[in-house]
Amino acid sequence: MKAFEWIPNKSIGDLCFNMTKEETRRVMKDAVYTPWFSGRSDIYKDYSIRLDFDDNRLLKAVEFLGIERGFFQVLYNGRVIYPKTVNTFFKIFDKSMFKQDPDDPKSFQCNKLNITGTWNYDHGPALLVGREHYLDESDESLIVHDILDDLSFKLKPGMTRDETRIILHEMSDKLEVYGQADVYAKYLIVKFDNDDRMMSYKYHFRF
Repeated sequence: MKAFEWIPNKSIGDLCFNMTKEETRRVMKDAVYTPWFSGRSDIYKDYSIRLDFDDNRLLKAVEFLGIERGFFQVLYNGRVIYPKTVNTFFKIFDKSMFKQDPDDPKSFQCNKLNITGTWNYDHGPALLVGREHYLDESDESLIVHDILDDLSFKLKPGMTRDETRIILHEMSDKLEVYGQADVYAKYLIVKFDNDDRMMSYKYHFRF
């Protein structure tokens, strides 16, 4: 059984946060990986682990997916924290440091330690640990995505580029222009024709 010692905000086993993708693959040695999510993640099915990377191909989070229950362990200060029941988990951690997901009463998150835990009876527990500020950034991304989602309902094909920008003005400070497309916060892509009339929009997490 493989054990991963977790040091909050710094490392998980031999994987150090902010390693390059190539460095993480060397650490994982002969384990077989599958690139996923447009290259933003590597999935190691042998270990049921997903490694997530930022736009600079630096390691930002590691998730233990819970598919192979008991195949590996995650330790914190020498104590096993995964896979464990939610009750055992909170004998090790102060539950008041965690916030509960309002949509999932078995999911908890601690931004200070950058750790989330979910206890699903069908698929087993899942644990994610991230680099410093990872969860703060994730929370901010969700807020931005929700704002864009609400505003996008006002977009109609045939609008001028200026008209779409007026609608999406709340995200104007996060706008990037790629030829005939406006990209808002790297989540919403609005495409225009040669006359700068809107053709379509879609959500994407990386342009």
